[in-house]
Amino acid sequence: MKKDNRTKILSVALKLLNEQDSQSVTTNHIAEAAGVSTGNLYYHFKNKEEIIRELYGQMRDEIGFESQPLPETLCEMQSYCDYVAKVWWKYRFLRRELHFLMTRDDLFAKDVIKDVRLQREKMILLLLHLRDKGYIELAYDNMLNNIVDTMMLYSHFWTPYLYIIGEDIDVSKAQMVAQRIEEVLRPFLTKKAKTELAKCQ
Repeated sequence: MKKDNRTKILSVALKLLNEQDSQSVTTNHIAEAAGVSTGNLYYHFKNKEEIIRELYGQMRDEIGFESQPLPETLCEMQSYCDYVAKVWWKYRFLRRELHFLMTRDDLFAKDVIKDVRLQREKMILLLLHLRDKGYIELAYDNMLNNIVDTMMLYSHFWTPYLYIIGEDIDVSKAQMVAQRIEEVLRPFLTKKAKTELAKCQ
């Protein structure tokens, strides 16, 4: 029962945080919506920040950047990018409020910074891997960092960008981030890569 309540609290918290925002949602709101007492909620979580850190950990585990092997084909890469976009939508409040949440919780900020640096390193390895397999061509080495930085900007700020231009965001618009990242790579794709990507559609 205790484990079930913990799972229920996290599930309800995610729903409320996605529908509203982290400033509006309180632990009392979460407990009431989950059908548990505030005492029971505090048995599992010290505060709202701990709940958010736990949800962030769930998102990180579902994405699995650390354990994800480099793709052998472009179709495999495209499929994984689409999957990541779906996970980001599932935890969309984290994408929408990432910087604000980092300013409110030092432990959360440290986790995010560590993970983003890891993600950037993994993207560099990915591009080098794609180059070695003959999928992309880079005129000079510094292009690598420029491409990775642009991909990182899209991956972390696409959802906030949609909000600040007043878009009504749904899952299809949020998942366009995968297309945008692919478009960043498109000018550098070889004929071999374009032929293979055409087969992925």
